[in-house]
Amino acid sequence: MKKNGHSYSQKQNIITEESYHHIVIEIINDVIEKRKKIHSKYDELTKKLLVSKKKTSKKSLLAKYIMSRVLKESDRAFADAQLLAKQLCPVCKKSFSSYEHNSEKYH
Repeated sequence: MKKNGHSYSQKQNIITEESYHHIVIEIINDVIEKRKKIHSKYDELTKKLLVSKKKTSKKSLLAKYIMSRVLKESDRAFADAQLLAKQLCPVCKKSFSSYEHNSEKYH
């Protein structure tokens, strides 16, 4: 994720509802671009694997591994973006801060 590329002011550290929506759009665009890069990278590996002279059983095993890596990396890109959006959400911050003030500690 681009840490410094967001349109909100980092000095004020205040995110309004409107600026949050712009940030979410940037985050979504960033996730789509990252996923495209991930899929493109592994697509090239798969194409190289298909034309290689390895045994079919070995190709199958490697293709399964490539597929698992694509899914893991793609899901990680989405999860990271989701976490960032949640951390920046002004509504989430308000509800969490009110929870901290009203919660009891038992230990």
